[in-house]
Amino acid sequence: MFLKQEKFELKKEESVLLVGTASENSIVTEIIRTLGLDGEKIRKKSSTCVDPLGKLAAEKVIFLNEDHLKDAEKRAKVFQALSDIESDILVVLDAFSADLGELLGEGVTKALYLFDEFKSDKKPEISVRYVGGSADSFEKGIVIGESVNFTRTLVNRPYNKLNAKKLGEIAKSFEEYDNVSVRVLGKKEIEALNMGAFLGVNMGSTDEPQLIHVTYNGDTSTDEQTALVGKGVMYDTGGYSLKGVQSMPTMKMDMGGAATALGAIKAVARLGIKANVSAIVAATDNRIGDDAIVPDDILTAANGTTIEIISTDAEGRLTLADALWYAQEEGATRIIDMATLTGAVVGALGTNIVGGFSNNDDFYNVFETTVKASGEKVWRLPIDPAHHKAIESPFADIKNSGGRAAGSSVAAAFLQKFVSDDVPWIHLDIAGTAFEKDKGGTGVMVKSLTKFFE
Repeated sequence: MFLKQEKFELKKEESVLLVGTASENSIVTEIIRTLGLDGEKIRKKSSTCVDPLGKLAAEKVIFLNEDHLKDAEKRAKVFQALSDIESDILVVLDAFSADLGELLGEGVTKALYLFDEFKSDKKPEISVRYVGGSADSFEKGIVIGESVNFTRTLVNRPYNKLNAKKLGEIAKSFEEYDNVSVRVLGKKEIEALNMGAFLGVNMGSTDEPQLIHVTYNGDTSTDEQTALVGKGVMYDTGGYSLKGVQSMPTMKMDMGGAATALGAIKAVARLGIKANVSAIVAATDNRIGDDAIVPDDILTAANGTTIEIISTDAEGRLTLADALWYAQEEGATRIIDMATLTGAVVGALGTNIVGGFSNNDDFYNVFETTVKASGEKVWRLPIDPAHHKAIESPFADIKNSGGRAAGSSVAAAFLQKFVSDDVPWIHLDIAGTAFEKDKGGTGVMVKSLTKFFE
């Protein structure tokens, strides 16, 4: 819980105080002098937690290194001092440089995130109060941080607590925000759209698919609309191309792209950004069942493309194919899709860099600049004619897998088949970055996407 406080008295405040390390800041200087600390030593560490020992009423004082706070590589370490705090916190905004408010709000919000929804022994919620002059930017950072945490929570929930229908219900709640409308289409409506690729993935499931369409119209001066298309495979067994016992756990995160799209549009709407954005998710699980597709089957996508199934574990691209078509039918002039699509991108880039693909250099370059400024990482990978050749099929228009070689580029080439050449498009493969073992969802790209629309 975040609460704004009107007044601050250093000698009377009893909470944990969060302050910066700027040497010219009068509040910081007074705290250091009162506590008899070595300011130079404090300013060299990422963060320092000090017990005032009765010299102040505060329970603790935590100093955050301002230079490290500005550095994307060091930022996470700055907030580690908050991980063991169990008391209420007061962020003294006047004890930080004025330009740090947004980073501070975001960082504190993310640092205090705890997913204990299904634990019997829950930690008490920490109340965060803030006081000082840069409250507006701090509050903006809170919104970004809460949107990242929202995405993390969606990714962390197991399938029996979050299926396609429940995701649609969560999306419907976004109608509480100004300029937002939401449509959630069920199986019959999806069938009427001839989404054979999407429906094919759902054939082994006992749960109906949901096509989720959130629209935010924040700029009436333009017809430009950017669609965020997120892979919404709520759980992926691999279907009859069954995953092994080692790779099946954590597959609740295979809807990370959907969670990212919803988290980003939630932030955009809450901040009232002047832009037109939609979030589109084709949500289903991928199971084994009596009617499930098998390798050799041929599906027909909504745009009429026929697809030979080589692997039922290459299912995400099937759901995205129809979602990309739908985005264009609904008027999208630009598209960014995000998906936990391939293990190959993990082999290529590891677990801290997103794989990026695009059909438009100018569009990609602007986005890449935003990502760098946000402190996240994306590396552009190619889509070559050879990658398109890899998905040629002797029995259908294309096939859904081209083998192990260049797997992430081949998957991107498959998706490109469903995007018109005149629609600028970016594909983000977040398979390596959306989930950390033993920590859970990361909320990767939510901040970058939000800042992109600013």
